Parts: sequence; structure tokens; C-alpha cells
Amino acid sequence: MANFDVIIPFFLKWEAGLTKAALNLPLEQMFRLARETGYGNDPADTGGATMCGVTIATYRSYCKRKGLPVPGIDELKAIPYARWRQLAKEMFWDRWQADRITSQPVANILVDWVWASGKYGITLPQKLLGVEADGIVGPVTLAALNGSEPRALFARLWQARAAYIEAICARRPANRKFRRGWLNRLRGITYDRLVL
Repeated sequence: MANFDVIIPFFLKWEAGLTKAALNLPLEQMFRLARETGYGNDPADTGGATMCGVTIATYRSYCKRKGLPVPGIDELKAIPYARWRQLAKEMFWDRWQADRITSQPVANILVDWVWASGKYGITLPQKLLGVEADGIVGPVTLAALNGSEPRALFARLWQARAAYIEAICARRPANRKFRRGWLNRLRGITYDRLVL
């Protein structure tokens, strides 16, 4: 079964620009370094204020679920590793029920897609799998996923995600400034490994 901790260095590399040396540190130390460079708030990015890949809207949603005070930008910037990790696991990894995905590479590409694109990172793969595209990963979606030959499925998912990136850049020209980075990130997800 897939392991959540495998994808954390990949997230931090792409969300905070960590160096190869930093990516060899224990995860909590890696995150502390990532927080130094992981904040962004590009007006062209519809996600708004973001820390290590977590948008302010996502953080607020997470805090509401947990009965925590509504965070502001300062709290987002100061998010501790344990909370960031729990949020990433519960709101992205678990959304794909990735602990139940038998192929780590397939879990990697799916979880990174929902991380980057929200519900489309579930509904578009569901369409590709030929199951109801309801945005909910249940037994039918998991059976179709785990019943597919992993390498062939990974290749189909990779191509579909590349096409999705091209489509959102065509629909919203402001996204074109992110296109190269999005495609480079996608190229970092290979069947054999996550390129760090």
C-alpha cells in the first residue's frame, strides 16, 4: 500500500524550492526550512495566500473542521509541521484514500493532482477510470484504480493531467505564467520515482 511520507519531500521541493541537501533532512527539519521560503501570495494565483502549498482557504476549512479559531495570514505563515502534515494527510492524501491504493506511483500522481487542482484531481481521474465522476473516492473508484495495470494507468493519468494543465491555461490566460512550473512539477512525477 502507498505511504504518505514518501510524497512530503516532493511537496516541499515544489512548494518551497528546497535544495537537494535540505531534502535529505528528517521531515520536520525539512519543513522548518521550507517555511522560510514557502510563503506566496501571487495576485494571478486564484489560491491566494499559500504556505508550503496550503492555501489560506484550505487552512481555514481545516481549522473549522477541527473546531480551531479561524486563522489569518500570520497563522498560515506560522503553521507548525504537525498541523501541516495532518492537514495534508487528511485533506489530500485521505481524500484519495491513498492508504488503500496499491501502487505508490499511482497514489503520488493522484494525490499531487488533487493537491494542485482540488476536486478536478478526483473527478477527471474518475472519468478516465470509467466510474461516476462524483469527486468521492469510494469502493467503486478504488476497485477500478487498484484493478488497473499500474504502469499503464499511471501513463494515462500523467497524459490526462498534462492535458488538463494545457486546458486551464487556454481557458484562463493568466494561468500561462504558471504553465512551465506546473509542467515541470508533473515531469517530476515518474512511475519509477519522484524527482527531487
